[in-house]
Amino acid sequence: DVDVAQVRRLAEKYYGAAAARPVPPRKPRIEPVQTGLRRMDFKAPASQAYVSLSYKVPGLQSPADAAPGAGDAFNRDALALTVLAAVLDGYSGARLERALTQGDNRLADSAGASNGLIGRGPQVFVLDGVPAAGKTADQVADALRQQVALIAREGVSEAELQRVKTQWVASETYKLDALFSQARGLGAYWVNGLPLDTDERLISQLRSISSAEVQAVAARYFSDDQLTLANLLPQPPDPARAKRVPAAGLRH
Repeated sequence: DVDVAQVRRLAEKYYGAAAARPVPPRKPRIEPVQTGLRRMDFKAPASQAYVSLSYKVPGLQSPADAAPGAGDAFNRDALALTVLAAVLDGYSGARLERALTQGDNRLADSAGASNGLIGRGPQVFVLDGVPAAGKTADQVADALRQQVALIAREGVSEAELQRVKTQWVASETYKLDALFSQARGLGAYWVNGLPLDTDERLISQLRSISSAEVQAVAARYFSDDQLTLANLLPQPPDPARAKRVPAAGLRH
């Protein structure tokens, strides 16, 4: 609900005088090769423990940067890792929920998986969980890793594969209902050097990811050499510590 001509006049008034100039090239930010498990224990006031396992994985690749002969192909390992995360935690009753949070002997109050698909530089695949009462963070971490190892050994069913692909396509389609989502998506692709039709290309290429590719990435990227493990060690609250007052005018 704006006057387009007025917006143009304001844009020219405040930005028109800015001279165009070439953007300086980005300095490379190369992540050093990790050669062993990294672990962090963090103490903070909390009622429950929390564990996070982050594995270094490849991100989506611009077609312009793909290997010779790859054409318009994105990095298929990055797409397969995204499918893997969805198989583990992409819907109600997915593998992690069934294995860790359900039943009388459940290990966790919550468990999740996510894959960093789009962004500059290396990405991470994260497994995380909150131990249930009487269980430890180490037990949850072991159980999370076992679920990935199970897929590395046995793969995923065709039914699981089709379910998560259908959900991905649906989510990419529904987000087009909002102009804000469309603009945010275009901006994210542009700043990451990806083509503006990345949505369509992703959907097209994700459909072709096979069970064998998901099984292969589950076996390839989850060694200790690529793992950073973080534990939240819950501490009793300090009654003498003043409560933080949120800044005025912010939404919470």
